[in-house]
Amino acid sequence: MRRQFLATAASFSIIVPAYSQTHSDLLTDEVVVTATRFEEPAGKQAIGVTIISSEQIRESGVQSLPQLLARQSGIGLRDNSGSPDPQIDLRGFGVTGDQNTLVLVDGVRLNDNELTTVRWSSISLESIERVEILRGSGAVLYGGGATGGVINIVTRGPHQGEKSADVVVNGGSFNARGIASNAALAGDSVGLSVGSQYDETSNYRDHNALRQRNVDLKLRSLGSGPALTFAAGAEAQDLELPGARTNMQLQTDRRGATTPDDFSDRESEYARLTGLVPVGSGDVATDLGYRHKRVNALFGFTEFSSDVTVWNFNPRLRLPYESIGLQNMLIAGFDLDYWDYESVRTGPAHVKADQTNRALYLQHTTDFVTNTRLTLGARAQRSGYDARDGDSNAPYASGTQDRNLHAYEVALRQQLNQITSVYGKAGRSFRVATVDEIYSQFSPPLFDARVAFLEPQTSNDREVGVELTQPGLHGRVALYQMDLRNEIHLNALKFQNINLPPTERYGLEFDASKILTEIVDVSFSYTYAIAKFTEGSLNGTDIAGHNVPLVPKHRASLAVGVKLTERTRLSATATYTGEQYFDGDEANDFGQKMPAYTVVDFKLSHTISSWTFSALVNNLFNTDYYSYAVRSQLTPGLFNAYPQPERNYFLIAEFRFGKK
Repeated sequence: MRRQFLATAASFSIIVPAYSQTHSDLLTDEVVVTATRFEEPAGKQAIGVTIISSEQIRESGVQSLPQLLARQSGIGLRDNSGSPDPQIDLRGFGVTGDQNTLVLVDGVRLNDNELTTVRWSSISLESIERVEILRGSGAVLYGGGATGGVINIVTRGPHQGEKSADVVVNGGSFNARGIASNAALAGDSVGLSVGSQYDETSNYRDHNALRQRNVDLKLRSLGSGPALTFAAGAEAQDLELPGARTNMQLQTDRRGATTPDDFSDRESEYARLTGLVPVGSGDVATDLGYRHKRVNALFGFTEFSSDVTVWNFNPRLRLPYESIGLQNMLIAGFDLDYWDYESVRTGPAHVKADQTNRALYLQHTTDFVTNTRLTLGARAQRSGYDARDGDSNAPYASGTQDRNLHAYEVALRQQLNQITSVYGKAGRSFRVATVDEIYSQFSPPLFDARVAFLEPQTSNDREVGVELTQPGLHGRVALYQMDLRNEIHLNALKFQNINLPPTERYGLEFDASKILTEIVDVSFSYTYAIAKFTEGSLNGTDIAGHNVPLVPKHRASLAVGVKLTERTRLSATATYTGEQYFDGDEANDFGQKMPAYTVVDFKLSHTISSWTFSALVNNLFNTDYYSYAVRSQLTPGLFNAYPQPERNYFLIAEFRFGKK
């Protein structure tokens, strides 16, 4: 069946780009991406990079970056906590999507070594210059957790001669109100930008109030010579957690709170120093970064506090050179990352853990005269792990693990003509278990603290694709396949994390958009994704051939924009998510699936001088849906879910002025 799919999809990938169309991610030499950890013109990578610009973000009508990402092919979105930081899942990893999708801010990882979602709410949309999406790639340059791919968020910074300021005010349903600002002042040699954000809402659910505060600054040198950038910021979040609702409660009281006392309060800070120095024909760059996060929370009867500190040091070299008439590029680097974790929980438990990663990587690219680009890359990493429960004297409540990890990638891109190119790649990626996956406070058989290290997850990855790019038009079709060993997964029945028997993912991604006329543009994305257990058993049940939960087979998004007048624009987006198995239903025997759903959003905006006013209607047709649900392991037919908002409304006023 899989061979038939791959054969059919391969034929499809050759034919479809002639008809695929885009308007938004036109790649020109003026667009710069940092997928190789150095800036370079877009379209020069062996594997294509999807770019979402700040203008596209403003036109989309979304109020968070995850909402926009969910409209891209291959990317799923789910709310499994009631938090404003939903889970992103690139290429179908289900409940571990966050741990297999690496998120970077200005090239530095944002993922924590915990089973927590990425802190999307700490990133103001106003602070984003562009977003770069590398599907199924990035393990060589960035290390663990990139099997699904890499999402790099590039924040705004001052440009030479810039004097600008933006202010965005919004308000709407669920007592929502917020303000975001960004200002920049720059001369010829130095510039400063400062951004801030404040949001407050009671949210759709009872006992789900949120208060979010962010502030960021960026100071950097400008002009020729060495480039230095210092960035720093802080954020704070106060959040009430309503808990999941049973399938019966979804019918009688969708908005009610199951856990009216639960909450999570978070504070974090970061500082980052980046330098780039031209050396001969090449460049030497380095990042020195620091992050600190504190969390105080209550989950049921468990009080929880944690303190996390992360340091990173990442020097690297880019060296272009010519050999036997061919242009080459060598990138070499060293990564040193240190992560320190401490948590105190009722029980009692006092968890301490630290992880050190040291890695060397090389990536070499050769451009042939036949318009062929070949990229070879390899990474060797040493990961050292130490974890212990200071409140337990049991020998199994502490331990250490050291592993040598490897990643590689071979990629080939062939330009067929001015607008069409084909590519293929093969590689290996890996993931190391988080602290929440190796530590259990109530582990069987004695229901006491235990540290049980898991083997690192590995994946052999393959992809082929076709891309079509010309002014006002872009299309992409990609086929991918991943064979995983030791996938890290929660055994819901025994409530312990394990290494699974072999699993696989394969699928098709299609993006197309087009400027149809001077007033109408349209874009479309579609994902066909399969995630399966290929052999083995779980809890005494043979799961070979069964589907991995929380991976819909079909997802699609259609967006249409209409310029009603020179200053007025109407946009509409419909996003479809197909059926999927409930979390915890690895046996595929629950007897029902999470239902498919379609959500339609509208935005109308009008510009007057420096002002832009927008009206948003989200979930226009008032669809009742949930993006995450887990089956009961004890009661037949019972499940718990997080209901999503019904129809809601927002008004936004934007004021932008100055020279950029």
